[in-house]
Amino acid sequence: MIGDVRGRGAMLAVELVQAGSKEPNPELTKAVAAACLKEGVIILTCGTYGNVIRLLPPLVITDELLADGLDVLAAAIKANA
Repeated sequence: MIGDVRGRGAMLAVELVQAGSKEPNPELTKAVAAACLKEGVIILTCGTYGNVIRLLPPLVITDELLADGLDVLAAAIKANA
């Protein structure tokens, strides 16, 4: 369901697509964002079709906090897959 991961520097984008295709999946993206928010992690959704998660952590984020946030994101994607 991850169609592409791209970025430059600290800003990354994760594009979510329909399983087995490259068709955008904005419903999954909304569900993942809601699940992350429920766990206290705010993520941004963007893209022409609303199927991209944009990550831009502050440069001063601790390794532990970054790992925690990414764990929440990974769990949200798995739970909604």
